[in-house]
Amino acid sequence: MVLCLAFSGLLLWLPVPAWSVDLQTVFDNTRVESPARVGFREKRHNPMLKEPIVLTGYLEYLKPGHLRKVIETPYEEAFLVTDDYIEITQDGKTRRLSLSKSKPIRAMLGGIEAILAGQVDKLDELFRYELTGDVFAWSLKLKPKSKRVSKHLSSMLVNGEESAMSSIRIDLDEGEWSLMEIQNAEPGS
Repeated sequence: MVLCLAFSGLLLWLPVPAWSVDLQTVFDNTRVESPARVGFREKRHNPMLKEPIVLTGYLEYLKPGHLRKVIETPYEEAFLVTDDYIEITQDGKTRRLSLSKSKPIRAMLGGIEAILAGQVDKLDELFRYELTGDVFAWSLKLKPKSKRVSKHLSSMLVNGEESAMSSIRIDLDEGEWSLMEIQNAEPGS
């Protein structure tokens, strides 16, 4: 009996994992209600450049199907995704392009929106995924299910913490990648 009590006391001192992480729980904790806005710092690497480009700006989740990315430095540019179109504004001029023929961009945007909206089923339609970590620090590795998409979009790695995403790394073909660090306070606050 004394040995059982001593062993039980020892168990109280052993570290206990926070919880085994599951995707629905992560999404329940990190789901974003629209409209929402966060700042970002993004590093983009293209093998044709000597060094990565560093961009800053903000992201907006306006409503389902509507995402906006505004780059403020080192130049000004804005992207607005609305349903099946993307509007690009630069130097006061706006171009509107259909996403219907760009399956890799649609998959990438669909994956990001599924994470923001907490939609496991939508994410599962587009990607195979592996979730690791615990409630305090998790990583979600995404690989496109479509062979056509995977020729351009190798993978996405989303990192987060208890209540928010903290970064998104996108690996494209031919060694091109971007790493976006998300600042979970609204820009200017």
